[in-house]
This record gives sequence, C-alpha cells and structure tokens, in this order.
Amino acid sequence: MSAAGPIDGVVFGYGLDVSRCIGCRRCVYACVEQNNRSRDPQIQWIRVLEFERERVTRGFDLEDGNPYYDPESVPEPGKIYLPVSCQQCEDSPCTKVCPTGATWTEPDGIVVVDYDWCIGCRYCMAAYPYGARHFNWGEPSLPAEDVNPDMHVLDDRPRPRRVVEKCTFCIQRVCEGRYPACLEACPVGARKFGNLLDPESEIRYLLAHKRTFVLKSELRTRPKFFYFYGD
Repeated sequence: MSAAGPIDGVVFGYGLDVSRCIGCRRCVYACVEQNNRSRDPQIQWIRVLEFERERVTRGFDLEDGNPYYDPESVPEPGKIYLPVSCQQCEDSPCTKVCPTGATWTEPDGIVVVDYDWCIGCRYCMAAYPYGARHFNWGEPSLPAEDVNPDMHVLDDRPRPRRVVEKCTFCIQRVCEGRYPACLEACPVGARKFGNLLDPESEIRYLLAHKRTFVLKSELRTRPKFFYFYGD
C-alpha cells in the first residue's frame, strides 16, 4: 500500500482529442481493472457519452449525451463521443462543501478522497457539476483474482460501502512517473497527459496549438481536463 506524495514541480493536466475518440469504452474498462472497482455492482469512474454530431456545433450539453449506446457498433456515422470523468478543477466546488475534510486538492492538482474520513453525506456530489463522483450504494464485490495489488491509500484500495469515490488520474501510477491506465488503453491515441508547469510537455503544446475547451466553462471551476480537436 503506497502513500507516495505529489512530485515537486508538477501540476498534472489531461487532454482528450474529441475528433479521435471512437467511443469504444476501453478507457472505462481499464479504469475499472486498474483501480479495483467493485464488479457487482460495477462502479465506473468514466462515462462515455454519445452525441449527434450536428447538435454539438455550439458546445456539449452533458444532459444531451447518451451513455447507453452500443459499444460494439462504434463508431457510428454522424456521432461524436465524449468521455467524462473528474475534471480535477483548480477551484473545485466539491472540496469546499465536505464537512469532514475528506476530499481536498493535492499540490500536483489532483483532487483526492480519504475513504476513512468520508461519511457518505454526498454533499460533494450535489456541489459537483460534472456528474463524476459516484456513491457506493452496495457492498463492494471484488473477486480475489481480480485484485490489483498496486494500491495507493488515496486511490485504488477497495472502498467500503457508503462512500463517494472518483478518478484521481491513477495517482498510484502518476506519482511514479507513469501514465494513467485509461491513456494507455486508448487504441486511437486520443488521450494526452503531462505537466502543466513544463513548457516542453505535450499538454502545454496542446494548449498552445490546439482548439482546446473545458466543460461548463461558465462555472469558472478551472478544470485541468482539456478537450480539443486534433484536426
């Protein structure tokens, strides 16, 4: 069980190429496997939404996205796919409302949860505008043969019932200089990750040269998860 802390001089940012994503959901399954998600009921930290391409010319309204499309038939003509997970906001409303201090932002920008402190009040879910925090309603089921032993105290250790859980950019991996599991699983290279403080990093290049945007920018939560069009 690792308790490794943030890397000095690093603030992590994530980029996702909407024009490349094919909606295969391999990122979803890699996240479940890597982070010891409950298998029954299965909790998924990444939602992939399918949109009518012609309806997103003015931006994405998450309520219009279809999370129940058939992943066996993607990509569908005229569709566009948008994976949504924790946006790792710089000004995160979810951390401000927690009555026990169970969730906070690390110096590297990752919003974490201490599951021993979480009392399951779900105030953070009510305050969070992206629908990427998940309450563990049932008793988690994780077969012994499926357990990933590469655990971090603030991420992928098996969670108890009645706590809120969320993506942490695979903190157990990135604190060792590795990529998040969802990025490595993407078959089309739609996902990018790096240090926002490094002017030579890939994520900084994307911000400087691509048409990037964030979800619900009007809320001014300042997400560190950026979407862009690669063409």
